[in-house]
Amino acid sequence: MDSHPLWARFEKQGVANVRARLLEFIGEEKVAAIAWLAHKDEEERLWSDSSQALQMRIALSAKRAAWIAAIAAIVAAIAAIITIVVELMK
Repeated sequence: MDSHPLWARFEKQGVANVRARLLEFIGEEKVAAIAWLAHKDEEERLWSDSSQALQMRIALSAKRAAWIAAIAAIVAAIAAIITIVVELMK
């Protein structure tokens, strides 16, 4: 990840501090800070996309489970009705 020697220092300072100090940087330090911030923004975007995809898969699994439970309840209700009808016909 440290494609530039200054990136380790930026990591210690954190994104918020580097952003806040960006106007203070000059020359190579400023270029490296901008590149590092762009890299961190891309990491955050990828993490967010991944998290959203996982949440979608979880939601779809929950939806499938709800359908399966609903179908099982319907089958149980039908079985109960059949049992009652059979008992009444005796």
